[in-house]
Amino acid sequence: MTDCQHCHKQMKPATDNLLCQICRETYWQAIRQLGHVQLPALRSIMLRQASVGTPEHAPSRGNAPLPINTRAQDLIAESEAWLAEQAGKIRAAYAGYAWQKAWYAIISNKHTILGMSTAADDYANLQHIVRRNEQALTPEEELIILGTCPTCHRQLTGMPEAETVTCQHCRTEWAAPAIKAARDERLWQVQITGTPSDAANELKRYGLSVSRNLISQWLRRGRLHATPTEHKRQYTFNLGELAAQLDCHR
Repeated sequence: MTDCQHCHKQMKPATDNLLCQICRETYWQAIRQLGHVQLPALRSIMLRQASVGTPEHAPSRGNAPLPINTRAQDLIAESEAWLAEQAGKIRAAYAGYAWQKAWYAIISNKHTILGMSTAADDYANLQHIVRRNEQALTPEEELIILGTCPTCHRQLTGMPEAETVTCQHCRTEWAAPAIKAARDERLWQVQITGTPSDAANELKRYGLSVSRNLISQWLRRGRLHATPTEHKRQYTFNLGELAAQLDCHR
């Protein structure tokens, strides 16, 4: 028996493939997603902010420079570099192809790509790229605060189910569960003054879903040590206590 070089699970029966069937399928889906969905969407984002024309009262008659979304531009460059590298492994001349042509070359050589001796590393690198692209393509309202980057101490946001998170400032990557655990400990140091609805909305920013009615019930039953304020229905809540109470409620 042999182990998959990506997920390290045993492959039954023994095979010459370096990746198990599940990893081969998800790797291939990621390749298709990169070229069919993500890169076109990122290019749209990069150019959507462009405004063409000559501003009024400009001293010259030239066109204003196009404001480009540099974050999308960086993600596109990383994605295209990965495609060029893989295409070049099929045939050296393919490495110079434009991204779409390189992607077509890869799609047309599925067996070759999945059978590469570097397939496990290539897949891991692609997963990193796809995750970063997904985060950039996810509406801000669907992202949550995962925690704080241990390196540069900037806020880290991502999707609730994220397994890893990459800091957009220092570009370091972290395991999301560890970042969330550190975040939950720090929530005990965070207070918010407002209504139960305000507290529920603040928790939502951290990916913690609770209704204002449930918070109101906890208040009536004395399960929270929230301090009443001089304003009606407003309290000073401790977010760590709210998160802990939510864990007990689940």
